Amino acid sequence: MSRVIVLTGFTPGLIYHRLPLIRAMVQRGHDVLAAGPPGDDWVEAPLKAAGARFTEFAVDRNHVRMCDDLRYVSRIRRLLRAESPDLLLCSTVKPNIYGGWAARAEGVRSAAMVTGLGAVFMRPGVRRAIAIRMLRRACRHHDVVFVQNEPDRDDLLRWGVVKDASKVAMTAGSGIDLAAFPELPLPDAPVFLMLSRLLAAKGVREYIAAGAIVRAACPQARVLLAGAADGGPGSVPLTEVQAAHDRGSITYLGHVEDVRELLGEASVCVLPSYHEGTPHSLLEGMASGRATITTDVRGCREVAIPGDTGLIVPVKDAATLANAMLTLAEDGPRRAAMGRAGRALAESRFDAEAVARDMIDTLFGAIG
Repeated sequence: MSRVIVLTGFTPGLIYHRLPLIRAMVQRGHDVLAAGPPGDDWVEAPLKAAGARFTEFAVDRNHVRMCDDLRYVSRIRRLLRAESPDLLLCSTVKPNIYGGWAARAEGVRSAAMVTGLGAVFMRPGVRRAIAIRMLRRACRHHDVVFVQNEPDRDDLLRWGVVKDASKVAMTAGSGIDLAAFPELPLPDAPVFLMLSRLLAAKGVREYIAAGAIVRAACPQARVLLAGAADGGPGSVPLTEVQAAHDRGSITYLGHVEDVRELLGEASVCVLPSYHEGTPHSLLEGMASGRATITTDVRGCREVAIPGDTGLIVPVKDAATLANAMLTLAEDGPRRAAMGRAGRALAESRFDAEAVARDMIDTLFGAIG
């Protein structure tokens, strides 16, 4: 039996994205401690039910403040000394970087889960150069670096973040729990749903603009947006979203803890993102039997079969997005056929249990 710490900068992700992996590690006899920022007390119960422990471990994931970040490294080192794990498994940007630094200093094996290279890596400049150097230093120690799409893998190798290609392992995202997200009956009316934090890079503004066009041309259509305000760089102000709600362009639902009931109301799931790892909200929609509309960018194009499971549109193009939404709004049988195809794809490629098995085999094969 190994002792594993799963360290994240986004605590709800332990449930949304990592619960099948954590459950599978526990079932194989590993002692798992999950650690993430405070403020999401509800995560402890499902983690406990899965057989894992949880401890609050604060980090400011939205801002870079070197003194605070270096203290974060020191706290990770103290956690490693206290728990004496065999493996530190990191997720999200700061844990991937600083967890690798701390694990190297304490002589603990480690791995990183890159769920998508964030905005800082997409824009050339000094900030990207610094981020690459910081992540490169961490990846010298990580035994495995999991990535979710080929462009991210290619960039990490091209930039020299990972020098040994054999350390990079591709996964089908974090998968989707097919039992938790069963195929649901479709409503007759066209109901579009975007599940996302309120970030510009998720395409929130394009969705709002497209929603106004769709609502004007097809008043019976509903255009729903659900997600929490982010507060970090690149966030879309809540006042802006509320103004769009008040105009009738969209219906803003705020943060929704459990999206399964909401998916039952939708007929099409939309994510006009600028870049992703593997977008979990689209996997949830596909598993639920919903057609999808997304953008032709890394991460998004990998989860869609154009014309089969959904439609793909250019990035940052609200007019074309609106046309795609109207196309599906006017064709109920096509929405249903795409939804069935999406469910079949989720079952064949994105089953979270299969993803978890592959990741565990890779992890413990690498650390011996």
